[in-house]
Amino acid sequence: MPAERTDRLLLAALLLLNLALKCSWLGVNVLFNDEPFTVYWSQQPWSALWPMLAAENNPPLYFLLIKVWSWITPFEAAWLRVPAAVFSALVVWPLYLLAQRLSRRRTAILAALLFTFNNYHYGYAHEVRAYALFTVLTVTSLWLLVRAKDLPANVLRALFGLSALNTVLVYTHFFGWLVIGLEFLLVFTLPELRHLRRKFTVGVGITLLCFTPYLRLFFHRIGQSVGKGTWLEPPVAEELYNMLWRWSNQPVLVILFVALIVAAAWKDKLRSLASRFALLWSVVPLFGMFLISFVVPMFLDRYLVFAAPGFALAVAISADTLLPKHRIGHLMASVPVLGMLFTFTPWKPSVRQPAHLAEQVRDWCGEGCELIVVPAWYWLNYLAVEDLDQLRKDQNAKLNGADRKTAPPSVDPVVVVDASGDLTDLDRSWRWEMSSTLPVVDSTQADHKVWVYRFSR
Repeated sequence: MPAERTDRLLLAALLLLNLALKCSWLGVNVLFNDEPFTVYWSQQPWSALWPMLAAENNPPLYFLLIKVWSWITPFEAAWLRVPAAVFSALVVWPLYLLAQRLSRRRTAILAALLFTFNNYHYGYAHEVRAYALFTVLTVTSLWLLVRAKDLPANVLRALFGLSALNTVLVYTHFFGWLVIGLEFLLVFTLPELRHLRRKFTVGVGITLLCFTPYLRLFFHRIGQSVGKGTWLEPPVAEELYNMLWRWSNQPVLVILFVALIVAAAWKDKLRSLASRFALLWSVVPLFGMFLISFVVPMFLDRYLVFAAPGFALAVAISADTLLPKHRIGHLMASVPVLGMLFTFTPWKPSVRQPAHLAEQVRDWCGEGCELIVVPAWYWLNYLAVEDLDQLRKDQNAKLNGADRKTAPPSVDPVVVVDASGDLTDLDRSWRWEMSSTLPVVDSTQADHKVWVYRFSR
């Protein structure tokens, strides 16, 4: 009983710490990148939302969640990020329980704190996207899987709960199927989990059945990615190191963490379930996605968010394996956590500063101008800074490029916001006509990789 009470108190403290951190500085950055996309489509009527999902790489759950959330809270960047912050904070709960079940309390504390002070996860806690929810669902799913092995009397109930949670997972992000594939690998390769094979397979069948309404669209999106390619490029070897860097805050910590994992694997000979489980969780997605990306490029930091807690768990298990279980050992085990803490920068603003862009456009437009934004999708990023409430209105004309000109401009000046790098979304002949009619061209870099041009007489 005292041990259970201590664990409850530790969990409560870890949750409060995460909530305090993840809910801080929520408004330090304006909405940018994919956030305005999520916010805009969450505000659109059902008749517009469903056709968009046919071409979107994410299932509908998070769009619907933000739609409901925005009904009951102020329509501001900080408030729109609260769900992601809470989901990210909740990750330490199943991560602690999973680490404790696989190893012991010290491992659980180390894993939870390594996750807590990770800049990579902190970024997704402040992003109006599904990745924080995807992470907490993944860790909870893996905890339920490990928990099921120790519940022979209630294994069917436990795996039914796992199946229900995995259904939510695949409706949150299509890569939820990669998590289920990872669980298949764990169940069929780890002897300690093999007795779950039959019931786990039945549970996957239930999840697949629940996903049937979305299967056609899912395979359509896969076919497009395989047939037409993705917007990413095949990776280079350095990107493996860069990914580990993101999971470790700083390069020096990458070296320390990898050394810990290798040394512990050598000492333990991978006899413990904990070590094998954590390494399969982190290493297989990392290298698997890297190799697949030479055929279908998908190696991206956000797509591996489900594997990153596995790396934290592997580091925690390795430190616990190598270090003695007395006071000096506890102090030495805290070194990885202190390394993450001292390199943790939650207050640091993003390198993207779209506010400068809006100021530049206002300055050059003056009392009036013709404003063109390329590529078309960047229009939502501009509105997120200039007037967030506009994301609640229909922006189809801008997003479909209906404002593209085929005749010389009649307004002076014309201001073009270029986030593409070469104005490829604008017709070349029109650009030539524009330069002829408005020969004075000013340009400035208003944000990271974003230029503003002013064409005037």
